[in-house]
Amino acid sequence: MNFKVRELIKSRGAKLFLGLRKRREGLHKSNPARFYLKPKEDTRSVLGKRLDILVGLLVSWLVVFFLLVNMTGQPANAAALSLLLLVIEALLLKRVLHLKEGRRQVQQQLYLAGKKFSEDIFNMEPKKQFPLYVCDILTSLPGFQLRAKAGKDDSAGNYQGFDLEGSYKGVPLGVCCLHQVGVEVTPAEVRAFAGALHLAGYNSGLLVTTGDFAPGVRRVVGEATRKGIKLKVVTRYGLAELARQAGCSVFQGTGAVPGVVARTVTKKPLMVLAALQDAVFSSRKKAKSYFIYGLLLLAGYFLLKGTSALSLVYLFFAVLNLLLGAGSLYFGRSVEELDPLEGFNPEK
Repeated sequence: MNFKVRELIKSRGAKLFLGLRKRREGLHKSNPARFYLKPKEDTRSVLGKRLDILVGLLVSWLVVFFLLVNMTGQPANAAALSLLLLVIEALLLKRVLHLKEGRRQVQQQLYLAGKKFSEDIFNMEPKKQFPLYVCDILTSLPGFQLRAKAGKDDSAGNYQGFDLEGSYKGVPLGVCCLHQVGVEVTPAEVRAFAGALHLAGYNSGLLVTTGDFAPGVRRVVGEATRKGIKLKVVTRYGLAELARQAGCSVFQGTGAVPGVVARTVTKKPLMVLAALQDAVFSSRKKAKSYFIYGLLLLAGYFLLKGTSALSLVYLFFAVLNLLLGAGSLYFGRSVEELDPLEGFNPEK
């Protein structure tokens, strides 16, 4: 029995470790992947959706009410304040559901366009059509000046490791285009690409694949960076996002083409609210600051609790910052913010 328990723990632990390792790698599905995967369908009925919303509002009101009663010791004031917060929450929830539905429609459009894009690149000739198509996409983006690599084969007929050469933001660059359907790019292939860049005199490289990346790729990218060769790896999802940013025809009808802002706000108060939302929730990166300030203010409230009326001011701004942090995480999830080349800034 002890042996079986040991073996069970060992096997489960191995699976858990592998899962954590894949999450840490974060390269088998790049950041834009969630916008090009099939969106989940809500199978609930209209009545079920409304019932879930009402139950959720009721539960949140009870939580806030009992929290305020515990903190203030005044049930009447706690009930009045919690009801006010419930009304505000209901109004915000209505707005959130509207935005969520709009985001779901955009994701559905991106999924269909990305599916067509994937089918197109899967059917391309690996050594000729695919590298030229990647070249067209990248050269349509600011900062890229690329051409097909001349003399890819040496005198012995060996492949030299990458397909395109040129520059990005004025820095010499080599681009490797791997057309691999259903096959993961291994750390050995990335290491070979880095070696080919070094032999050709390049310190920066971009590896684009139609497949995914195997565990260990990020470690190899880090090793290359420490050796002075900066690499960026992009899956087909990242390539689809770059193609969307470049304005490829397959993405023209998605409503998410660069330069097109899907907003039909005409009333001035709504315009003010939209501008405020853009200023406060413009990026998910702001959430970290909001949460830090909120926790610091909350700590100040507990230190001053019962000794000064100023503690209530600390509590108010603590809750406000925490809510702003949550809002940044939700409203900041914009497809326009995605950048498969984020962090790739080669230095001269």
